[in-house]
Amino acid sequence: MKVSVILGGNSTEREISLKSGTAIYNSLLRNDYEVKKIDPKYDDLYLELKSFRPDTVFIALHGLGGEDGSIQGFLEQLNIPYTGSKVLSSSLCMNKIYTQTIMKTHNIPVPDFFTIKKKDYKKSEIKLIVKNIEDSFGFPVLVKAPSQGSTLGIYYINNKEIPYEKQLEDAFRGGFNLEDELMIEKMITPSDEITIGLLGNDRAFPLPTLEITTVSGYYDYDAKYTKGMCEHIIPARLPNTVRNRAKNLAVKIYEVLGCKGFARADFMVKGNELYLIDINTIPGFTEMSLLPDAAAYIGITFDELTHYIIQMSLGKEFPFEKYEKYIHEN
Repeated sequence: MKVSVILGGNSTEREISLKSGTAIYNSLLRNDYEVKKIDPKYDDLYLELKSFRPDTVFIALHGLGGEDGSIQGFLEQLNIPYTGSKVLSSSLCMNKIYTQTIMKTHNIPVPDFFTIKKKDYKKSEIKLIVKNIEDSFGFPVLVKAPSQGSTLGIYYINNKEIPYEKQLEDAFRGGFNLEDELMIEKMITPSDEITIGLLGNDRAFPLPTLEITTVSGYYDYDAKYTKGMCEHIIPARLPNTVRNRAKNLAVKIYEVLGCKGFARADFMVKGNELYLIDINTIPGFTEMSLLPDAAAYIGITFDELTHYIIQMSLGKEFPFEKYEKYIHEN
């Protein structure tokens, strides 16, 4: 079987995409697929696909252009199967504003937030924004560029030694360079961060809960991709009831948003309360990535994982019967 791996691209997450795509490429070679890498930054995507004629495409593009439905729509026009979620689901999950608005309508807890558009932002009104935050939910807060990934475009407004106005100005300057609308989100603190990988097409199989701890206290870009800066604890150090509730919520989120193949739901946990902060339809596949680590905990090797994802792109289902005993154990 022939598989094209699309990786790299032009988004802010290009370097991580190259790492994920290369790991996937090597895994598929070990699985005896005939594989070709395509990098849209340098390769003519249409000509490469037309020449190679893959049976399916493994999309390893992180960020804009890869997770937002763009490449998915392109492949559908060419009638080429591909891994992961379809166009609408990809585009909705890519933007945290839309995702969290939809979650609210389904009574799935998310942190309080409001948005501000670049065209409406005036530096002279920063004091009014501070007052709006204080009246809405108070500090500390996060300023997020809603369609970025790998924790890029996230700004922590939590330093009591620096005026909030100054911290917000710096965050808006950086955020509005990335996108035209930003989220101002209540920071859930004190809290722990957990993530749940999901596999499946018509049904969602939740992988074990994975707790993330970091040296710095923040799961930012450096912590995520620097060895020794974070630790994955499987299963998460939570009561069984909370772990099972998190899994059930993750499955509901996956199904509400129409995800396919694989995804990862990220939560903040305060006490026994859970808050969805992100759903990632093309999670990382590097040696430090979360979903492959959780899969390995129940005996799914990296090569088995890529094979299952390829098979699901062709309409097959994840083999629930083989792993169903683990659903309520972790």
